[in-house]
Amino acid sequence: MSTRTSSRATLQAATPRARTTRFAAASLLALAMMLPLGTTADAAQVQQLIADAQVRTETIGDDVDRVGTHLRALDVVLRSEVEDAVESVEAATGEARSALDRAADPDAAADGTAAEALADAQVALDAASAQLRYVTDRAREAGEEVAGSLMRLQGHIDTLRGETSRAGS
Repeated sequence: MSTRTSSRATLQAATPRARTTRFAAASLLALAMMLPLGTTADAAQVQQLIADAQVRTETIGDDVDRVGTHLRALDVVLRSEVEDAVESVEAATGEARSALDRAADPDAAADGTAAEALADAQVALDAASAQLRYVTDRAREAGEEVAGSLMRLQGHIDTLRGETSRAGS
């Protein structure tokens, strides 16, 4: 079994909450917004960033659940494309999680590897966004209900892309 087939089977077998957990890491990118604040961030600002990330996590999770409810109604080709786009988003999310781990490490922040990791996460999110946009357009052209859920997810991914970009600069 190839890695791609295995990962698709994993996506299909995953519960909605398990998929949500994977996407929860994407909202951690909101925490990256505090990197430019440096030592000027007070406890209230940090708590607000965390609260915003938690809300975003729930919203992304709900969107992923909505996408999942529509998969069976899609034709085989479009279903595969949507699953691939979701896998791409998950991979970008994993990359973002690693970047945030590095950003939290004072040594990585000092030697520049945190900024490099954030830049890599930005590239991964850009690619995932492009793939998601493509399948969203395809679903919309086909008149599929999943297009609305994909468009909402696209909006959240684009927001996270912007946050990552600001954090890396």
